[in-house]
Amino acid sequence: MLSAVSHPNRGVTLLEIIIAAVITGVIAAIGAPSLMGMLQGDQVKQGLDQIQLALQDAQKQAIRNSKQCTVTIQKNTGDDYFSLDTADPSCLGGSERELPDTVDIAMTSTMDAGVTFSFKGNMAGTGKTIVVKPKKGQGVKRCLVITQGLGIMRIGIYDANASDNPPNGENCKKITEY
Repeated sequence: MLSAVSHPNRGVTLLEIIIAAVITGVIAAIGAPSLMGMLQGDQVKQGLDQIQLALQDAQKQAIRNSKQCTVTIQKNTGDDYFSLDTADPSCLGGSERELPDTVDIAMTSTMDAGVTFSFKGNMAGTGKTIVVKPKKGQGVKRCLVITQGLGIMRIGIYDANASDNPPNGENCKKITEY
């Protein structure tokens, strides 16, 4: 005998599961590029932060120890990442620093010799510009400009329309929030 009472707990049909999977896939396809861009931006920011902190440490150590400190940014043969090095380990607080392997760096040609701070914390030579950008894909380029003489550092966003080979400090636009 057939029952006239409906069964409220019959479950879901295969069609309902397929529709839910398609909707989830569409949402994921729309959101994935934004998420990847955000992650690249974070890695670029992290790389620039590491460079700025290393240079500030070297400047402070030069003043504290009354000696000259030079920091170089280089990519060793066979490495897929940039590292911050110095001839005197005390200039970087005794630690070698590596940048994320997902970023690439463009520097003014005078950066080959590194950034040198005198015992007064002044920077020797001409002003320097460093641009940190994602290694793959398009993303925001961030920059650090070190002024000649006093060695004052400022960070910004590098003009996307400007060439970064070699980078120019005038294309590093000041940002209010970092």
